[in-house]
Amino acid sequence: MLSNSAQAQKSAELSAQQKEYLQAYKAIKRNDRQSIVRHKKNLKDYPLKVYLDYHDYRLHMANTSNKQILAFINNNKDNYLGERLYSKWLVHLAKKKHWTTFLKHYTPQKSQDLQCYHIQALANRKQLDKALTLAVEMWPQSSYFSSACRPVDKLVRNKKKLTGSMLWQRIDLAMQKRQTKLAKKLARDLSTKERKMLDYWLKVYKNPALVKEPMPKYIAPQVREKIFIQGTRYLASKDPQSAQKSLKRFGEQYGLNSEEYGELQRKIALRTAYKYSPQANGFLDEVNQSEAKTEDSLRWQAQVALKTSNWPELLETIELMPADMQQDKQWLYWKARALEATQQNKAAKVLYEKLAKQRHYYAFLAADKLDLPYQFNPDPVKVKNTDYLLKKYKQLQRIQELMAVDWPLSAKREWYHLLNNVDNNELQAIAVLAHQWQEHNQAIRSLAKAKKWHDLNLRFPTPYKQPVMQHADKNKIDPAWIYGIMRRESAFSDDIRSHAGAVGLMQIMPATAKYIGRKIGAKQIIYRNLTDAQNNIELGSAYLSYLNEKFNGHKVLATASYNAGPKRVDSWLPENGTLAADQWIDSIPFTETRNYVKAVLEYTTIFKSILNKRYDRLRDLMPAVSKNGVGKTDPKHP
Repeated sequence: MLSNSAQAQKSAELSAQQKEYLQAYKAIKRNDRQSIVRHKKNLKDYPLKVYLDYHDYRLHMANTSNKQILAFINNNKDNYLGERLYSKWLVHLAKKKHWTTFLKHYTPQKSQDLQCYHIQALANRKQLDKALTLAVEMWPQSSYFSSACRPVDKLVRNKKKLTGSMLWQRIDLAMQKRQTKLAKKLARDLSTKERKMLDYWLKVYKNPALVKEPMPKYIAPQVREKIFIQGTRYLASKDPQSAQKSLKRFGEQYGLNSEEYGELQRKIALRTAYKYSPQANGFLDEVNQSEAKTEDSLRWQAQVALKTSNWPELLETIELMPADMQQDKQWLYWKARALEATQQNKAAKVLYEKLAKQRHYYAFLAADKLDLPYQFNPDPVKVKNTDYLLKKYKQLQRIQELMAVDWPLSAKREWYHLLNNVDNNELQAIAVLAHQWQEHNQAIRSLAKAKKWHDLNLRFPTPYKQPVMQHADKNKIDPAWIYGIMRRESAFSDDIRSHAGAVGLMQIMPATAKYIGRKIGAKQIIYRNLTDAQNNIELGSAYLSYLNEKFNGHKVLATASYNAGPKRVDSWLPENGTLAADQWIDSIPFTETRNYVKAVLEYTTIFKSILNKRYDRLRDLMPAVSKNGVGKTDPKHP
C-alpha cells in the first residue's frame, strides 16, 4: 500500500483524463447516474472508456438493456472484457429465469454452472429430452453440485434417469478425489448389498493394507477391481514391497487388464524411487523392460543410478530412453559423466564439447569439465521501432493507461489476452516495448512464446538495482544470486501470489517473512507488505543469507532450501560421506526443487556476467554435499 504522501504524488502525476476516469469509476460504484453520463461523454475517446462501460453494466445489470449488453459483447471480441461480461450476463439471465433469452444467446461453455443453467433453460422451454440427455451425461462426472447444478440433480432423480452405473461412476470419482463424505451421501441411493460393498471400500481407503488379503465374496468384480487399484496405490506409498506382492497375487485374479497392471506396477516402482529405497532399481528395471515403461520411470531409474554412482546401470538406462529423450541436455551430460567414470574419456569429451557450446546449466558444467570458457551466445532482438504497435493493438493503449492509474490486475489480464492472440512475428517487438515500459515479466513471456531465447538483456534485466545491491552488501551475498532467485521465482512481477501463498518478487511465504523479519528486527509494516519491492527484497535477501549461513556457505543447499525449506533439505543430505553436487542436485526427490536449483545456478551465472562482465564457474559454487558443517534447523522455523 502507498503512504498518503506517495498516493498524493501518484495522483499529481496523473493526466486530466486519468483522474476523471478514476472519478467515473467511483461514480459507477455508487450508481450516480448523472455523473456517470457526464464522465462517459467526456471520456468517449479515452482508451479505458470500455472499462467504464464494462463495470457499469456489470454492477448495474438489472437496469441495463439486453441490447446494450449485446452491443458491448459484440464490440469487444478483441479483448477479455466482452467474454467476461457475456458470462456474467448468462448468470444474470438464469437467476432471473429469462430462459428464452438465455437459450437464444447461449454458446457452449466450460463453466459447469453455465452448463447447468443451460440444462435448466432447456427443461423450462419444452426441450426436456435434450435437457435429460445433457443432465445424464453430466451427473456421473460431477464431484460437486453448486446451487446452479442442484436443479439438474433433482431433474435426473425426478425423471427416474438415475441408474446404478451412474451412481457407481460418481462414487468412484468421489473416492478418487478423496471425497468420502460425498461417497457416503451417494450410498443412500444404493441397495443394502451395494452399501455393504461401499462400506468395505471405505475400510480399504482408511487401511490400504487390507488389499494384502482376499476380498469378501460379496464384492462385485467391477467394484472389487476399483477397490484393489486404489488400495494398492495407497499401500505403495507406505509399503511398496507389500503392494508389489499383492499386485502379483491378485492382479490377474481381480481382472486387471495389462494396461492397468502395468500402471500399478509403475506407480509402485516410482514410490520406491521417490524414497530411494534399496529395492528401487530392481522394481524400476522390471517396469522399464516392459511395455509399462514411461519417460518418468526411465528418468527415475537413471536418477537412482546416478545418485548411487552406478555408472554402467546409468548408461544402460539412458540407452532404453526414446531417441529424443537421449538427446536432451540432461541425459547428454549424464551419459558423458558415466562414460568418463567408466574410462571412456574420448566419447565423454565429444559430448562435453557439444554441450559446452550452449548456454545452460549442463553446458556450464560441461565447460568446467574441459576448462573451456562459458558460451553465453547473445543474439539481441533486432527491433528498433515499436510505435506502430500502439496504433495496431488497442490492448497496448489500454495497458499503458491501466498501468498509469495503478490497475495492475486488469493490465495483466490485457497482457495475457494480447499475447495469446497477437501475430507471432510481432512478439519480439512487443517484448521490446514491454521492456521499455519496465514490464519485464511480460517481455520475458513474449520472448518465451516467440521461442527466442538469446536476447539476454530482455530475458535477464536488472531492475530494482539499488535495493538489490544494498541488501546484497548488507547480507554479504552475491547480488547475482538475488537476481537469479528473483528471476526464477517471479520473473520480476512484484505483485504475484502463488497458490501456496508466496508473495512478491522473491516469493516469500508470509510466515517466513514474519520469522526472518523478527530475526533482523524489521518493522511489522515491512513483513506485512510483501508486494512492496523494497520490503520483499530486504526480507528475501536476509532469508537467503540466513540459509547460506545455516548451510555453511553451500549455495546449492541454500538455494534448494529457499524452494523446499531447510527441514526437507536436511533430510536429503547423505547419511554418510559425501556426494558430488551435480549428483545430489539431480537426485533431489522433488521435481520442482530439482529444476529450481539448476535454473537458479544458471541464471545466477548469467546475471553475474551481466553485472560484473565476468562469472563464477559452477564448479567453484558446487562443493561436494555432506552433513559436515550444516547447522541445525531452528525448530521455530515455519
